[in-house]
Amino acid sequence: MLPRHLPSREPYIPPAVREVSIPKPSGEGSRRLGVPTVSDRIAQAAIASILEPLVEPYFHPDSYGYRPGRSALQAVATVRKRCWKLDWLLDVDIQSLFDTLDHELVLRRRSRSVVRLGRVPA
Repeated sequence: MLPRHLPSREPYIPPAVREVSIPKPSGEGSRRLGVPTVSDRIAQAAIASILEPLVEPYFHPDSYGYRPGRSALQAVATVRKRCWKLDWLLDVDIQSLFDTLDHELVLRRRSRSVVRLGRVPA
């Protein structure tokens, strides 16, 4: 459901996205992107403004991806600083990670998190 100040109280069904092909830098093929509509971006921002304050405290302090006020440059600066302090480095390739996750486990974990966070305000 969308918050009260948005037009509908019905379950939100996003409109179709516009597909755009972006050429790969190597010149070999292209990557498909879905461009959301303006109304979908507004709905996403409204929902994010409600959920971000609830879930932000559960992230690890060293998590930089898609976090408000954090950037890739800050992540690189943290890695650089730690390289001078520690004599080891862990490099993880997560290619296809989400294709191989146990989705039932993810859904169970997510439902526990929602219960722990409590009711989302309307």
